[in-house]
Amino acid sequence: MASEKNEKLVTINVSAKEFNVKCGLEFAEFLESDIDLLSNGTKKIELKQLVGAYVKKSYENYILQRDIKKLLEKVSEEVPVKVK
Repeated sequence: MASEKNEKLVTINVSAKEFNVKCGLEFAEFLESDIDLLSNGTKKIELKQLVGAYVKKSYENYILQRDIKKLLEKVSEEVPVKVK
């Protein structure tokens, strides 16, 4: 268990090597759920699976950032800027 009350230690097993990651409780639950999905509940991930998951998450992040940028541009066009 992590030293802080609001933190948790998550163990990720990749190609038979364990990695410990300390993170917040809420994110730890999300991460453990993601690991379970990726590993079919075994909590063991092969390197090829990890690389595939990384690329997928990177693409999802790219799409989110692109959409946020478009939304901010649209909002800034629609909302007049007040100058005092």
